[in-house]
Amino acid sequence: MKNETLKAIVLLNIAGLLWGGNMMLGQYLAAFLGPWSIISTRLVIGGSIFILLLRHSGELQQIQGIKNWPLMAALALTGVVGFQACLYYGLRYTTATNAGLLNSLTPLLMAFFAAVLLKERLNYHHWVAAVVSIFGLVFILSEGQFSNLLLLNFNVGDLLILAGMVSWVVYSIMGKNAMVTMTPLFITAVGVLLSLVVVMPMSVFEVNYIQTPQITANVLWGLLFISIGPTVLSLLFWNKGMKIIGPSRASLFLNTVPVYIIIINALLFGVMPYVYQIIGMVLIFVGSFYAGYRAPTVTVKQETR
Repeated sequence: MKNETLKAIVLLNIAGLLWGGNMMLGQYLAAFLGPWSIISTRLVIGGSIFILLLRHSGELQQIQGIKNWPLMAALALTGVVGFQACLYYGLRYTTATNAGLLNSLTPLLMAFFAAVLLKERLNYHHWVAAVVSIFGLVFILSEGQFSNLLLLNFNVGDLLILAGMVSWVVYSIMGKNAMVTMTPLFITAVGVLLSLVVVMPMSVFEVNYIQTPQITANVLWGLLFISIGPTVLSLLFWNKGMKIIGPSRASLFLNTVPVYIIIINALLFGVMPYVYQIIGMVLIFVGSFYAGYRAPTVTVKQETR
């Protein structure tokens, strides 16, 4: 395995681990803060860190030279605002089982969008990895009994989760193209900063008319974690890993998020996984690592002038 590919696998797994922690803390913080309050806090703290990182890397001055502002705005709206808003609101109306199942559709959605928009032609290795990973996730969420899938009911929360997945896929596709001329740090930082234009007014309205925040020491620690880990580090690691192996294969690593949630529960709260969860975890990791190891054949259709 090439060093760069191994690097991408490590980065994408760390991103999945941090996002798993974000989902767990997101459920805890829902009792104290509204969705927009959580998002705005993440972006204010995360945006401040990104400004320091841009200044350190010497890229801060490049913001003035951005020519494709519509693309940067689209990245902010899809990858930051749209995805997070759909996720936090969706989890208020649907179950974690339904949300996880819908999240497992992301690799297939990514492959479809990549084929249509990027003209990627993926070989059978990618599809094998996708099937194995999704099978493992479904095995976990159905508790080892696929007949349980027939009992699922889809509601407005399910539709919001699905919309969030589509938003993330579009962000990843556009981000791959944008990274041809811009670094992952620059793209991520500008996306976070631009998102504040939308998020802050929504947060102010929410605080005054919908849900008043309840601040405790644990809430502050939770906000600090999700503002640094899932907001800054995860996005950076995701973009760097995606730049190496592409959006289609990178999307398979999103299936590691529920696996890391199970691991965190076992290590921190003593909630041990069931046999079907262990089997599913193995399948997910096998599929994700196989996707990272086997590079797809990519062809680009040239325009006829």
